[in-house]
Amino acid sequence: MPFDCTPVIDPPKQCSVIGGNGVEIRILCLAAPTKSSPIPNWYLRREAVDTATAVLTRAREIISDERRWCKGTLARGWFDVPVSVQSRFARRFCAMGAIERAGRELGFPTENACSALEWQTIRTIPYWNDARRRTHAEIVAALDAAIATLDLMPLT
Repeated sequence: MPFDCTPVIDPPKQCSVIGGNGVEIRILCLAAPTKSSPIPNWYLRREAVDTATAVLTRAREIISDERRWCKGTLARGWFDVPVSVQSRFARRFCAMGAIERAGRELGFPTENACSALEWQTIRTIPYWNDARRRTHAEIVAALDAAIATLDLMPLT
């Protein structure tokens, strides 16, 4: 488990790179989490699953490009100035900001989407997104895991 207490699902992978002078350099690459934690039926109502899936899917589309993702504020405009999530000048979003923007665009509530993502991250979204060593790949992987988990929820 890394120092920031995020669970590592996959063991580190060893990547080899051969340097110019025949010197071999080994780098340990941490893989982004790909497994998802099942959400119990009591945690999220079945009626809310479809809207939560739609919101998370749109949020993932919003920040799928690393240049559209940020830390430290919900949204940023030109020159990295913090702006409102709903501002027409917003260009970059944190995970929470992307969810709020997606919910507003689709006209759906965001509470269930936030709950589904927090079930995967085990921390509140803003603190998890803003962790010092958090990467864009981890954000996208967690959104994918939350979407996959919602898709697998039973219809009962």
